[in-house]
Amino acid sequence: MGDPTVVFRYPVAAAVLLLLIGCTTAQDPGIPAPPPEASQPSLSKAPPPSSVKPDPALVPPELAKYCRSGFALEGVWSPHRLTIKERCVAVTGIASAIKREHDGDMHISLTGVDPKWLNAVNLRRSTKSLVIEVVPSIPMQMPPLRSRVTIVGPWVLDTQTGWMEIHPVWAILPA
Repeated sequence: MGDPTVVFRYPVAAAVLLLLIGCTTAQDPGIPAPPPEASQPSLSKAPPPSSVKPDPALVPPELAKYCRSGFALEGVWSPHRLTIKERCVAVTGIASAIKREHDGDMHISLTGVDPKWLNAVNLRRSTKSLVIEVVPSIPMQMPPLRSRVTIVGPWVLDTQTGWMEIHPVWAILPA
């Protein structure tokens, strides 16, 4: 065996090197950085699963099976910006526009919905629509444009935009 003092000969230099390696901000060139305005993922722990049953007035019994237990905003970037108004709802309307957002979510503009799901900001949108957000961690087939669908998921207020949304989507069903 070699001299064990060799390992400890330059402890300060080794500590500085480890500190520099740990503090580097270089990003893997294969992973594109999100744009500066993109929301950041939450690192908070999800609360324990809940045993709350959905309100039958908001989710028909045949659709309640799509409601999820646990953290309602699982998979949402920056969930702190969303205020949950109802944990699980089912809303029917027309998929009038679909587009991919900078954060990877798919936005669906759901028109022709019951006005109780909209607020003044939704009504000022050109389509007077409810915003629907499908998150990458819950992949699903997008509906055909102009199709009538029922969306199941948490009904939330986005405090950054001011509009009401279903975010994340737990199910997209033909209506």
